[in-house]
Amino acid sequence: MSGKILLVDDNTDLLMITQIILKGQGYDTVLARSVEEAERKIRIHDPSLVLLDVKIGDDDGRVFCKRLKKYDSTLRIILMSGDDCLEYRASAADDFLPKPFDFNELLSKVQNQLVAEAI
Repeated sequence: MSGKILLVDDNTDLLMITQIILKGQGYDTVLARSVEEAERKIRIHDPSLVLLDVKIGDDDGRVFCKRLKKYDSTLRIILMSGDDCLEYRASAADDFLPKPFDFNELLSKVQNQLVAEAI
């Protein structure tokens, strides 16, 4: 599979489970538990896709998403949240994944974004 996926969430268990699922499908993943760590890893790893929690500690993933898109409009971002997040489009995200998520839905959304990124 092409491209790296950066997983950004302050829930370590969710990060590990999501990483196991994606790696099992052949995806290359990188983990970040904060916005600051995500910023560093984006510069180092240049991911094609970011799975980004809406609430990361005291940070708002929607604000971080807007900042990322301003810096690189080609970066694909899927926001994730346990809350209904109908306004995710206003954050410039490419898609939204409600938590808890179905693993097939996760894989489908990841594949769709990586295909869109490649076009």
